Amino acid sequence: MTGQNGRATPGKADAARLIDTLGDRWRDGLESVVTAQLEQYGARDALSERQRSCIEAGDTDRLMGLLGERTEIIESIAVSAERMAPFSEVWSAIEAALPEAALRDVQRRLDAIAAMAETISSRDAEDSALIESRKDAIADKLAGVSKSKKAAQAYAGPRKNGARYQDREA
Repeated sequence: MTGQNGRATPGKADAARLIDTLGDRWRDGLESVVTAQLEQYGARDALSERQRSCIEAGDTDRLMGLLGERTEIIESIAVSAERMAPFSEVWSAIEAALPEAALRDVQRRLDAIAAMAETISSRDAEDSALIESRKDAIADKLAGVSKSKKAAQAYAGPRKNGARYQDREA
C-alpha cells in the first residue's frame, strides 16, 4: 500500500515482520546501533587525523600506540556492524514503518557514517603511501651511508696500526 508521499504505508505484515525479526523495541535497537556506529566512526576519523600527524612528524613511537587504539576501535565497529545486520535484512520494512522525519534522521546519520568511512579509507591509503615513501627515503639514506663508508675506506690508504702482512717462520 502506498501513502500520499509515495512511501509504502506499513501494513500489519510489515510490523509483524519487524517485531518477529527484531523484537518489540526495534526502534530503540536501531537508534542504539546507528548512534554507536556514528560515535565509533567519529573516533576512528579523529584517530586517523592523529595518525597522519604522527607520520608527518616521524613519531613512530606515538604512531605505534595509535595503532593499538585503532585495533580496539575497528573491533568495536565490527561488533556494531554485526548488530546492524538484522536491521539491514529488513530495511525495506523499516523504511515503511518509520515516520518520515525519523527515517530522514536515520538516513542522514547513515550517510554521515558512509562519508566518514570513505574519508578514513582515503586518508589511510594516503598515509600508507606516505609511510612507503619515508621508508624508501630512509633506505636510500642508509645505502648512501654505506657507499660513503666504502669510499672513505678505499681512499683511506694503508692502516696505521702495524704491518698488514708479516713473515713468520714455521
